[in-house]
Amino acid sequence: MKDFWQNINKPIVALAPMDGYTDSAYRQVVKKIAPDVMCFSEFYSADWLVHSKFLADSVLPHNESEKPLIIQIFWKDPEMFARARQIIERYNIAWIDINMWCPAKKVVKSWHGSGLIINQDTAFKIIETINKATKLPISVKTRLSFDWGEWLYDFAKWLENAWASLITVHWRTAKQAYTWIADFTQIYELKNHLKIPVVCNWDIKNFDDWISKLKNLDGFMIWRWSFWNPWAFLPGNYKPTLWEILDIMEFHAAKLMETKWEKKWSLEVRKHLVLYLRDFPWVKNYRKSMVTVNNLIEVQNVINQIKSDYISSLNLKTFEIE
Repeated sequence: MKDFWQNINKPIVALAPMDGYTDSAYRQVVKKIAPDVMCFSEFYSADWLVHSKFLADSVLPHNESEKPLIIQIFWKDPEMFARARQIIERYNIAWIDINMWCPAKKVVKSWHGSGLIINQDTAFKIIETINKATKLPISVKTRLSFDWGEWLYDFAKWLENAWASLITVHWRTAKQAYTWIADFTQIYELKNHLKIPVVCNWDIKNFDDWISKLKNLDGFMIWRWSFWNPWAFLPGNYKPTLWEILDIMEFHAAKLMETKWEKKWSLEVRKHLVLYLRDFPWVKNYRKSMVTVNNLIEVQNVINQIKSDYISSLNLKTFEIE
């Protein structure tokens, strides 16, 4: 199964992992719109997956449409990664991605996430250990460096030698977190030093933006730009109609209902409903209704009200609607 990479279409078009967003419901939304997108899960603690059957049974099952699905995990103990892969393998997962990029202070302080960029011996041991324990391909998502003090080329080459099959680079340092504008110069140079696929994440707005920046890279991920525009994965700078947006909103709400318990569902669906309509100035007229929904019927009522109020605009593209 480690030769799975040989059969991936290039360039790789991927939904980036994001805690609180790239769950099963949202992945199904993306795949409904753009079936060729490769979806990464939210990131999960290897320790939690091993010790919480409830968590594993909640986040690892997935719809057939989501395949091939990549599960991202984080931790610092190599043996815990090896144990986590036993759980992951039960759910027909395509491959495992190791989080070496998260800059959150509580994550770094515990030597997880981007903390592994400066704890490199552990990082390499993690890849070696989990690679020996599983038949699944292992990839890594990391950053340019921790604070300009480490050479990504050396780190990436060591990861490749430790049998990482693909590397994704969030093109900022851990200290920069989510600020600064990405400079792709070094990632193009990095690709020249590696045999494995190199994928870039950050400052990519849509498919056309991808293609203009692709050059010698193997693919890109779209992250937050997709949360209100899952059509960003389609070529031609695709603009959905209002009808398409409302249809996906209802689909998303229904899929969340299938995978979340009631309290969690209401919190999740409310943020997504508002995001989908964020570019419309009239969204304020419906905001209160959207952020107080408690069930699927109430979601449908809001959507039907919008359809009724904008019946003459349903088949217009987003930018055509005032």
